[in-house]
Amino acid sequence: MQFLGISLLNLGVKNLKVAVIGENIYEWIVTYLATVNSGNVIVPLDKELGPKEIAGILSETEAGALVYSPQYQEIAQAAIKALDRDLILIETEKDPQTTNSLSFWQLIDQGKKYMLEGNPDFASLKLDRDQLAAINYTSGTTGLSKGVMLTHKNLISNTIGALNNVQVYTTSLLILPIHHTFGFTAGVLSMLHAGTCICINSSQKKLAGDLQDYKPEHLFLVPLYVETLYKKIWQIAKSTQKEKLLRKVCRLSDTLLAVGIDLRKILFRNVLAAFGGELKLIVCGGAPLDPKYVKGFRSFGINVLNGYGITECSPIVAVNRNEYYRDGSVGTVLSCCRVKLHNLNEDGEGEILVSGDCVMKGYFKNEQETDRAFLDGWFRTGDIGKLDADGFLFITGRTKNIIIFSNGKNIYPEELEMLLMNIPSVNEALVYAERNQADQELYIVAEVYLAEEYREGQPLENIKQELAEEIKLLNKSLPAYKNISEFRIRQTEFEKTTTKKIIRK
Repeated sequence: MQFLGISLLNLGVKNLKVAVIGENIYEWIVTYLATVNSGNVIVPLDKELGPKEIAGILSETEAGALVYSPQYQEIAQAAIKALDRDLILIETEKDPQTTNSLSFWQLIDQGKKYMLEGNPDFASLKLDRDQLAAINYTSGTTGLSKGVMLTHKNLISNTIGALNNVQVYTTSLLILPIHHTFGFTAGVLSMLHAGTCICINSSQKKLAGDLQDYKPEHLFLVPLYVETLYKKIWQIAKSTQKEKLLRKVCRLSDTLLAVGIDLRKILFRNVLAAFGGELKLIVCGGAPLDPKYVKGFRSFGINVLNGYGITECSPIVAVNRNEYYRDGSVGTVLSCCRVKLHNLNEDGEGEILVSGDCVMKGYFKNEQETDRAFLDGWFRTGDIGKLDADGFLFITGRTKNIIIFSNGKNIYPEELEMLLMNIPSVNEALVYAERNQADQELYIVAEVYLAEEYREGQPLENIKQELAEEIKLLNKSLPAYKNISEFRIRQTEFEKTTTKKIIRK
């Protein structure tokens, strides 16, 4: 970090924005740390952005440098061409593929020389806690991306606050994309502060091998990963004709655990072996997680702690604790922030407002959106939730997604989506309202993408009939105004953000 930091300063990168794009690699992490510790501002770029979008961010932030990995060399060069101005280009290879780029590793070597010569530029820097450290562009499910300004205080307080809630272990596998705040704050900053060994997974193709090679004790994941991994366990059990046996062993283990006898490491050694054999903890955030997956993994001996966060809060707001958790909740609020609910309804639900050291400075070059985002100094998350008597926070929906009927009844589509996901044939679900042409009244529509085993080898008409029966049963358990009137089966999965949230049109 110091070697790159001093080289950046000697290149004239002082009080500038440094953008970075690439897969999860060591050089990406070093670039982030060197940038913020040299008094510059890091601008992490979503690796799924195109050249035009990257050029737009580089232009808006007036970035002075762009660091990229060879995998994104073409995109980076195309973005620079579209930008039509010069900036320092750094490739994370010893020998860059293009003549207009500097080498990351040559800068490291140069930095070593500066340090040995006694150059004080980096070591003598003093940083202000309120100084801007990062501009993270949101990947929201609706609306345009905004640059979230996070200070050193924001990131430090969130890092320490998260560790006050969650006990971590000695080895972690970094899977989530680190251009997102959850991936970096939880997966990198918190781990460095805790002294945890960070093993880096650079692609999904390598995940199974990395789990075996690194044998992580804990992971940070989004719900889609948790759900996929859990379903995979049962798919393998079914395909090997061991599903009934596994369910029987789960019931036995749960019964023994209730009286203080824990044999999970022995009973489920084959299940745990798929994760490297040492996995004890998964911290999950980024979207709602069905409690059945939390309970399911707990049966196998893996504790899943669900949490809640938002980029504007650096990002973690609340998380369950290792020994103090409540299924269905996102845990208790971190010490670095306060939460209150605004405009409570009859069920005690209201918009979640947050204040404290982890709350952003504002949106970059967007005072209007910044003003809209705050209410009397409290950040408006746009999420609806409720707090129980013990301080556990429950997320029930999004203000932007609420369906309001003419009779005043409100529906949070997320509630119905989670119920639909309990149907075996449903892999993804999206609920929304359409208007009846005859009387102009709203009715509920569910759009679903089928699970893999239902997409192949079964007649669609049979699946439709089964799904209709399942939804009929679901409707019977719900108030009439929440009933699903129509369902549609998609042929392709839903478009998602890079944090695997379904994009609502």
